[in-house]
Amino acid sequence: MEIGIDASRAFQSGATGIGVYATEIISRLVLTPPAPLRLYLNRSRPPEAAPHLAQGSEWRCIPFPRGWTALRLRWELGRNRPGLLWVPAYRLPGGALPRSVVTVHGVEHRQAPSAYPGAAGRSVESFVLDTLRRAARVISPSETTKADLVHLYGADPSRVTVIPHGVSAAMRRLDPDAYLPVLRSLGVEPPYFLVAGAHHLRKNVPFLVRQFARAFSPGGAGGPLLVVTNATGERARAILAEAAERGVGGRVLLLGHLGDGQLAALYCGALAACVPSLYEGFGLPALDAMACGTAVMANGVGGVQEIAEGAALLLKPDDPDGWVDGLRRLGSEPALRDHLGQLGAARATRFSWDRSAAAHAELLGSELRLAAT
Repeated sequence: MEIGIDASRAFQSGATGIGVYATEIISRLVLTPPAPLRLYLNRSRPPEAAPHLAQGSEWRCIPFPRGWTALRLRWELGRNRPGLLWVPAYRLPGGALPRSVVTVHGVEHRQAPSAYPGAAGRSVESFVLDTLRRAARVISPSETTKADLVHLYGADPSRVTVIPHGVSAAMRRLDPDAYLPVLRSLGVEPPYFLVAGAHHLRKNVPFLVRQFARAFSPGGAGGPLLVVTNATGERARAILAEAAERGVGGRVLLLGHLGDGQLAALYCGALAACVPSLYEGFGLPALDAMACGTAVMANGVGGVQEIAEGAALLLKPDDPDGWVDGLRRLGSEPALRDHLGQLGAARATRFSWDRSAAAHAELLGSELRLAAT
């Protein structure tokens, strides 16, 4: 019997969040699979970046322009059903399915509804409800998300397995002679604060811009920069408009999507990494920063609190004065930055993509055996 995997989110350029997770886990599963794998892709050929498959496993390239999950993947599963299906990103195809495992990364749409207006929130809600109704097993990256599923949806806790995410090998402490050339190539001049990821409303970056402007006099010379990565399109325009209105347009630097090596260099050179998210089911940016030995300041909610509590400066999300004070302290107290950096680096050693992939393999193998009975 084979394990079918929806690999459509893996091995994509510019991946964040779920795409990173899918790539890290699948790239390890294909090397030592718990059973032969059938990896479904919405593209015409296997990804060049993927490792070679173990004997017996196969790529199923089934490109389709629109409605891939609802139409093409559904048809493929009906035509040639695997023994088990794993979906790394919420959404199950319709129709009759084999025994299924689905990863639910968080229910931010419930905890921060203002960031999921209209159809966006309704769409995620429908996926979560469908998963809890039809999946035999749910994987959650944190105890926080498991508790949310149990308390908000009445999910059976025995059907939800927590498997934490890991840390990319590139996210590690770097010496200045390693990270400074990368900063120069990106046009970044220390000192600066960093916020990694501005691709969604829940990341709450305009709020951070407002507190940054309050913390450091808008008209003052020589103050720190605020560097924001993965800021494009409408999100970038909103951040730049906020910065201009607050008088710090010249001190907010937006960068696009960066590779892990570039991002690690940015973390290592930063005064602190800021995670002002309204809610996160896990919080990879906080973990990445901690692995680099960088002080973290964050809203102490959701998965970020679970990962970083006791190893970061955690604030209430409705406490703008606390953010102003925290920015000023981290900008002026190197001993505080070093202390938090050391605590975070020690905490980050608890997380590993290798261990996460091994736990996935064990669970998928167990579910496949149950499917065969």
